[in-house]
Amino acid sequence: MSLQYSPTINSILNGFQRTGLSQGQAYQKEQLFSALDKLTGQLYDRDVAQQLFEQCQPNQRGQVQLEDFAQVIIEADKVLKKKLNQTEQQIQQYREELKECQQLAQELQYNQKLNPQGVDRDSQLIIVIKQAHNIQYSDYQYSYVSVGLDGAEVQTQMSTGDKYNPTFNQQLNFQIQTGSEEILIKLFVQDKNQRRILIGQSHLDLGEMHDQQVHSQQLQLVNDRQQQLQTYLQIESQWIHNKLKYHQEMIVKYEQTIQQSQIDIDDYQRDLLTIQQPFLESNIRNNLQQSLKQPQNYSLPQQNQAFIYQQQQNISPQQKPFSMQPQQQQNIQIHQIDPNIVQDELSDELYYGFILYMLMLLLALFQCFARPDYLDLILAMLYLIIVCRDCFEPTYIKIVGVLTILSVINDIVWISIYKNWWSGTDKTLPTWGEAGDPIVRMTLVFCVFNIILKTALCYILFHYYKESQQKKIIVFKFWQFEFQVGVLKQNLFTIQGLLV
Repeated sequence: MSLQYSPTINSILNGFQRTGLSQGQAYQKEQLFSALDKLTGQLYDRDVAQQLFEQCQPNQRGQVQLEDFAQVIIEADKVLKKKLNQTEQQIQQYREELKECQQLAQELQYNQKLNPQGVDRDSQLIIVIKQAHNIQYSDYQYSYVSVGLDGAEVQTQMSTGDKYNPTFNQQLNFQIQTGSEEILIKLFVQDKNQRRILIGQSHLDLGEMHDQQVHSQQLQLVNDRQQQLQTYLQIESQWIHNKLKYHQEMIVKYEQTIQQSQIDIDDYQRDLLTIQQPFLESNIRNNLQQSLKQPQNYSLPQQNQAFIYQQQQNISPQQKPFSMQPQQQQNIQIHQIDPNIVQDELSDELYYGFILYMLMLLLALFQCFARPDYLDLILAMLYLIIVCRDCFEPTYIKIVGVLTILSVINDIVWISIYKNWWSGTDKTLPTWGEAGDPIVRMTLVFCVFNIILKTALCYILFHYYKESQQKKIIVFKFWQFEFQVGVLKQNLFTIQGLLV
């Protein structure tokens, strides 16, 4: 309601005129505040009124023009609406990242593998080479940075920008096995004869990065004689040595950020209602008064600083850590499986569906000799993804069911076109000619079998769809393989539900 209403200069001036103030006149702060009290029928929020008044330019007597005060109210209304919109968008982004982080953490509960040193087997060190400062060497063309880890060396691209304060902005990734690896960062320059000259070097200590957070560092370089230079390297580094713990910590941070952002939204909303209230109709104003009197309960301390709009108007997003892979509204508990989720053994429908899809896959492979039966091949792969990657999700299963029905229709159309091959005399198949007659006959037979199989599979998929809407985990066992279905419930066909 308050977002739809926008006060105009005339509506504000008319409101003040009802309290006895006149256009074109200047008034003291107390007079303006008293007019706001009369318009609201109660004591107007003095914090908000004071901030409004401070945005005006008073004359030598400390008075401000009524039109100037009205214009400040309009600007404050616009700024608060902008902040509300920006914060809501940020909350939506945080919720999406939180969901992705929860999914990754849940998957890692079952798949995390640590080496004897207690480090993830695919542990990663991320180093971003930002910039070098004060290179005290003149006879060169380019500079670059080399990072060595236990003998292996990776170097950045050649520098850009200021020759003596070059910029790199390049990310380098390294595999960490134990956490005791030696990391050596070197700065080189290259002269006109393509010779590389060492300017200085510095060591990077992994022990300082056990908190898995992003570390911004300014490394002072030393030369080959271990003498300190006035040259510095600005870098950012992060070592993710336990992805499960990292995602659990990030989940807590995202939840706290979302909660604090929601508190900010409530502050913005209350201040927006406060500045609009004096200029609304009486019945709407009474409703707003009731809403402003409602208590607000939060577990975090609430600070009413939402209306300080004269400061930075654009909300800068919270700095986020590096993504661990170049390759995050629910509050899902990741530390243990929800006790309300029922864990079942292998269901008959899941097992029979697996067998039928394998038969369909074999029949589809044979049919490819006579016709491009790629749709059935895709269907078989999509079913395997349900089991192997836990896509036991209602929307995903509906899409697979629709594709199965389309495949049946496609088979029927194909049979209607080539049915004359069974008893007819026209044997002119474009690719095979008469020699392809036995193959086409067998394909017709297998096509009929596939229609029967897919009809049964449609029923099984319908059963899957009903089961996927329940909190149930099915343990699928086949030979020496075991999969838990119903934990992540991923969806290959949605933007935020891509396989991880």
